[in-house]
Amino acid sequence: MNLLADLTTRHWPILLAVTLLFLLWRLGGHPVQGRALARRFPRLIAFADLLLVPALVALVGALASVAVAQLGFAGVDGGTVRTATLVVGYLITGWLLARLIEALLLARADDELSERVPKLVVGLIYVALMLFGLGLLLWLQGYSFTGIWVSTGVAAAVLGLALQRTLGDLFSGIALGIERPFKLGDWIELRDGTVGQVIDLNWRATWLRGWDNSTHVIPNSQMAGQPLKNLHDDRHLFAPWYFVKVPAEVDPRFATALILDAALRCESVLKMPHPVVRLADAGSVPYSYMVWVHLKNYPAMFRGREELYREIHWALQRAGISLAPEVHELRMRRADAVRAEPPTIFLALKSLDVGGLLTEGELEELAARGAYCYYDSGHVILAEGALSDAFYVIAGGLVEAAIRLPDGTRKVTEVLGLGDYFGITSMLTTDPSFLEMRAQSDVTLIRIDLDCVRTLLAARPELAERFARIVKERLDAADAARIASRQPIRRLSLRDIRQRIEGLMVRKGRA
Repeated sequence: MNLLADLTTRHWPILLAVTLLFLLWRLGGHPVQGRALARRFPRLIAFADLLLVPALVALVGALASVAVAQLGFAGVDGGTVRTATLVVGYLITGWLLARLIEALLLARADDELSERVPKLVVGLIYVALMLFGLGLLLWLQGYSFTGIWVSTGVAAAVLGLALQRTLGDLFSGIALGIERPFKLGDWIELRDGTVGQVIDLNWRATWLRGWDNSTHVIPNSQMAGQPLKNLHDDRHLFAPWYFVKVPAEVDPRFATALILDAALRCESVLKMPHPVVRLADAGSVPYSYMVWVHLKNYPAMFRGREELYREIHWALQRAGISLAPEVHELRMRRADAVRAEPPTIFLALKSLDVGGLLTEGELEELAARGAYCYYDSGHVILAEGALSDAFYVIAGGLVEAAIRLPDGTRKVTEVLGLGDYFGITSMLTTDPSFLEMRAQSDVTLIRIDLDCVRTLLAARPELAERFARIVKERLDAADAARIASRQPIRRLSLRDIRQRIEGLMVRKGRA
């Protein structure tokens, strides 16, 4: 300090000019000056300030001491200036260190709302480091913290009573920051129905931005004292469920299949995890069905909900079923009888993709030998290693094809939906089924005898070619899964499958 005082006394005009130039550089607005550089290189400028500004404060204190000695201000001496310089220097050092920490945190945020640091946390860092700097100065000067605490206890009590509500918001904000029931960017729903996205959490209040772009400012004490529902941010799956009322005269399996097929047609509804449709309430009329779907995130809910209801309305209307809302009024009229029922096997086959390959007579022959069968979710329709005794066409629901790996795990190779078929692989290869076919949801199937299918293939060789390709695709999918698990496989080429089909047709012709 003595060296700095001597240097300042001898060269104070030069040091004063350097101080003024530094202040002009940091406070200027020209692109080559400090403020522009601080925006472009915040961490570098914050680190430079941490090194240079405390030195500048010491220099300003030395210049002030020279000015006091030269001008002779009454009541002000060198000791007072030195004490003031130390207090300002320690406080500014703590503030600059907090500023460097803030710059490091914001650099990691990458300008994403969900990763920005709340202003409350930043403010606490500033206050804590500045108080630490002041406490360090007092400790170096030999002051007793016990005496300071006792002397300021009464004033602190009076101030605490005056700021009771404000301090409540402050400590509630600290609790929210530590517990983190939500983060910036999350959508939350409050007890009164307010829904908004968290855009800031400061020392007094939490700021929410609503769908109408309005801002809700809610004190932290209210946020911490009420239950809230976190709907999460744009990267979190949202899984709502909706209810559809269908007349009780409609077969529940038929209604479930129609609603599930409608949900699978929606672009906004994710296919994995699969939609789930359940009969929720059959104790009153009309019946209530629950549709559980997964969407990309909460904001996608509005479009997904509209699309889902639109597809359900279209599916029920096409099947001759009208939605049955609860109507609370008395009407004296003859009600139309609801006679909705699953379509005949002939119409069901005709509406599927396989129907476009067959003639009316062939469809009638298959329908005569077919029957509806129903399986609950999780039921194994065709076990791996079992011989298929029928040809199955999916009329509603989802069926997953899977294999069992050597380590005992079950690997899903394909998910079959409306219009797909299975059972023909075991028939054409005359080998036990290499796939396990299990109902992924409640499933409605059309079961057709294999003899009927063999007769059809003998009369239509072009269908045999199409079915052979389907068999080959499923074999390849299972082989790929086995290769990935290093399980020995027995390959069948497309030529081998064609030869087996031709052998079946020859045997059928001889019979």
